Amino acid sequence: MRGKTIILVGLLALCVPARAALPAEQPYKIAFGGRLITDVYIDGKGPFSFLIDTASSRSLIFEHVRKQLDLKQSQPDLISVYGINDVGEALPVTPGELKVAGESVPNLMMGVLPDSLEGQEPDGVLGLDVLARYFVVLDRTTMHLRLMAPGAQSAHAYSDWNKVLLRARALKKFSIQFWYLDTHFNGRPITALFDLGSGATVINWLAAGKLGVREYDFRNVGPPPELLQDALGKNKPAIRLFGLDVRLPGRLWKQQMALVADAPVFDYFDLDEKPAAIMGADLLGENSLAIDFAGQRLYIGPNADETLHPPA
Repeated sequence: MRGKTIILVGLLALCVPARAALPAEQPYKIAFGGRLITDVYIDGKGPFSFLIDTASSRSLIFEHVRKQLDLKQSQPDLISVYGINDVGEALPVTPGELKVAGESVPNLMMGVLPDSLEGQEPDGVLGLDVLARYFVVLDRTTMHLRLMAPGAQSAHAYSDWNKVLLRARALKKFSIQFWYLDTHFNGRPITALFDLGSGATVINWLAAGKLGVREYDFRNVGPPPELLQDALGKNKPAIRLFGLDVRLPGRLWKQQMALVADAPVFDYFDLDEKPAAIMGADLLGENSLAIDFAGQRLYIGPNADETLHPPA
C-alpha cells in the first residue's frame, strides 16, 4: 500500500522549530470572502495571492500555479489532505524557494490542491510550516504583515495588548496539534478553534443550544443547499445567528453574526461531541494581531478604527 503523509488543512496548527529572522513586512488585504491575503513569490515568480492560514499545517498551492511553475511531484507518496470541505489526496511538490515579507524559505514541500470550479480561490495557502517560524504581526491600521524573530523580546514589545492563551491539543487519531481559544458567546463559555483561514465564525448545534437556540425549532428548515453541504453538513439545518456578543480576555465584539451548522470540520477535529466554535477572520481580522506560536499567546491590538502605535 502506498504510504501517506497526513496534513490537516485550513483548521489545523502544527508547531515547527523556530529560527531567528530579521523583522520584515509587506502589505496584506482582505479578499476572497473576507479572508486575509498576501503576496508570495515562488522560485522568483509571482506574486501569487496566498491565504494567511493560522490553522493549516502546511503551505499549499493550487493546480494552476503548479502548471505555471512546471513543478513536478517531489516524492512517490501522495499527501492526505484534511480540510474544511473535503478529505482527499494531494500531489507533493518542493520548489527551490518560497519568499514572503522579505524572508526566504528554501525547499519547502507543499501540497497541490485542485482548482475550484468557480475560480474563486487564491493561488495558495500560507500555512504554519512558514508562519510558525516567526512572531507574526498583522497590523490592521496599516494593513501590513510583519515577520519577527520568535522569542521573549518580540513578545515583550506587544505586552500592552490584550493577551489570550492559545491552547494546543492533539487530535485523537493523529498526534498533531491545533489551537483553541477560550471564548464566551453571550456570556457562555465555548471553546473556539483559532482559524484566520476561515472567513466566517461558525458554531455547532451543541453550542447553539447553550445560547438557547434549539435545533428542534428549525427541523422544518432542512439541510443546506447541495452546493454547500460539503462545508455545512448534509443532515442538519444551517442558520445565521445575529446579535451575538463575543468575548476574549480584554476584548468584546458586540452584535456579531455566526453560522450555526453541522459542519464536517467539527467531526474531523474532535469537536462534534462538545459545544464548539471556529473563530475566523471575519471577527479577529478587524483587529491588529500579534501571534506568538512559540509562547502560545495571541495578542489582540487596536481595530481598524483605532490608532496603533507600533512598539519601538
